[in-house]
Amino acid sequence: MNQFIKSIILILIILCFGCTTVVIKEKPPESKGKVAVCHKGKTIYVDEAAVKAHLGHGDYLGECR
Repeated sequence: MNQFIKSIILILIILCFGCTTVVIKEKPPESKGKVAVCHKGKTIYVDEAAVKAHLGHGDYLGECR
């Protein structure tokens, strides 16, 4: 393989790895009794006792999308 083709392949490999995106998700709290609620577009973890109040003003169960 000539040097030009090797250089092109190397550049393509570098570009591919340079465009890689890594997503790191925050892990939910380990405490028992916490429930994931989507509150104003942000996932929060609340006590089970607070879930009804959050659902009452438009939040929903689970992580935000």
